[in-house]
Amino acid sequence: MNFIEDISESFSLFFKAIPFTFKHFKWFLLVPFILFLVILYSMYLLESSLYKYFSDIVFSSLNLQNATHWFFKALTFLLQGILFLLFKALFFFIFYFFSGTIVLIILSPVLSYVSEKTEKILSSKSYTFRLKTWLYQIGRSLLLSMRNLFLQTLLVISITIVSFIPIVGWIISPVSIILIILINAYFFGFSFLDFSFERKELTIHQSIQIVRRNKGHAIGFGLIYYAIFLIPIIGSFLAPFVSLFVVVAATMAVEKMILHD
Repeated sequence: MNFIEDISESFSLFFKAIPFTFKHFKWFLLVPFILFLVILYSMYLLESSLYKYFSDIVFSSLNLQNATHWFFKALTFLLQGILFLLFKALFFFIFYFFSGTIVLIILSPVLSYVSEKTEKILSSKSYTFRLKTWLYQIGRSLLLSMRNLFLQTLLVISITIVSFIPIVGWIISPVSIILIILINAYFFGFSFLDFSFERKELTIHQSIQIVRRNKGHAIGFGLIYYAIFLIPIIGSFLAPFVSLFVVVAATMAVEKMILHD
């Protein structure tokens, strides 16, 4: 199949995976809900702690804690407001840009299990648990996640920087948003497909080669996941749930792929 057909099949398998997931894995939908609350609360605690730490440093260095004059009180209030907004903006950017990958890394044990059980239902194939294999898969998954996150971040930042360069930026700016979306989608989709590749004991290099040959599937699955994240306010809440449907769909796709030349 060609690139467009692969993307189309990804969407088709996603809608097929929804009733499949509710039938076989409905109780697993509680896990993303709990995960979202944990991540949200952790981000709140981290933001509050860092804001207090840096604000204490700033105000102690300026010696404004005990200021009594109205001007210095107003200045203190203004600086507190600026620091507060800066930290809100910084953590929003971190959560918005990295939470998609963070969710997949934290959910990886659950997604891996769902992927394995999906394959068992589809093909009746079972995998024997081996501690050594399981530890290897964890290390391999973390290494690949770090590799993909590095490339994803590097490409997105590079496109963003280039879009601000005169002349060149004017040319690339209209398509830069599309490129960034496709890059993010590709690496998200890669992660969903790799749950099956990892279980089939493919090396990282083999996984990379297969995803390159099936980039339409990777982008298709990644677009579904990433599009949910882009929904204002509720996107980051819904995406962990959608990840279960996408990993089922990705497993269905891998079962049809030719993995070895």
